[in-house]
Amino acid sequence: MLETTLRSFGLSDYESAILAALYRCSPANATYLAKKCGLSRSSVYTTLNTLTSKGLVGTTYKNEVKQFTAEGIDSLQNFLKDQQQQVQKREEIFSTLQEQITQLGFTDFHIPQIVTFEGQEGLKRIYTAMLREASPKATLYLLRDEFVWQQEWKFIFEEDWHQRVKRWQVEKNIQTKLLINSSDLEQEKQMYYKGRKGLDYRYLPKKKSVHQFAWYLIDDMAAILSMEKNNLVGIQITNQNLVDNFRTIFDLLWVQSKK
Repeated sequence: MLETTLRSFGLSDYESAILAALYRCSPANATYLAKKCGLSRSSVYTTLNTLTSKGLVGTTYKNEVKQFTAEGIDSLQNFLKDQQQQVQKREEIFSTLQEQITQLGFTDFHIPQIVTFEGQEGLKRIYTAMLREASPKATLYLLRDEFVWQQEWKFIFEEDWHQRVKRWQVEKNIQTKLLINSSDLEQEKQMYYKGRKGLDYRYLPKKKSVHQFAWYLIDDMAAILSMEKNNLVGIQITNQNLVDNFRTIFDLLWVQSKK
């Protein structure tokens, strides 16, 4: 699919969806794009501004209504050249930057590292990065709703993704503690959970079920997600104190939950 190729090219989920829609039907207004891509108008306008700044989208008017159009193929090539030039420029100034910071006597003050992300691809990158950076024999604490069983997440059970994740879990002997809703759907998946090596799971009390939500905790890293349809957003924070407090909440829920 064109959207997948655009994501691989370096565009975000929203950028890929909107640009692909414009390649198929230009010019188009924001209302059409919002409906076609399943996004809010505010998200469409924000993304269009980003695509315009990258030179990938232009504007025109039809019956005094602002329309958006995908620029030509050359614009993608120009975008790629710009990215390459930016990387080259940063590489050139890195040694100078490193020297200047060192001269200041900079020390890591353990300020929380915060990364925001959006969409399925964003979650993939954050999840694999957390596993990659985890210490040996770490435990992953995971609390989530039933989103993994939705059609758009079927890749989780495909061989390619399974091997990518398994690599880090096996090499580092990462164990997982999972809290899930006590729903009929999750109850039906008991055989799947029982067959997973290194997994311990429990069902949350029904009154404490979570909806369109997930969190991941491992070492000093925490990822918190809102799983709303067409609006997956999340934040990943590296801070030991924060994770320790989340762990306390997780442990309290664990004690109250049953297999």
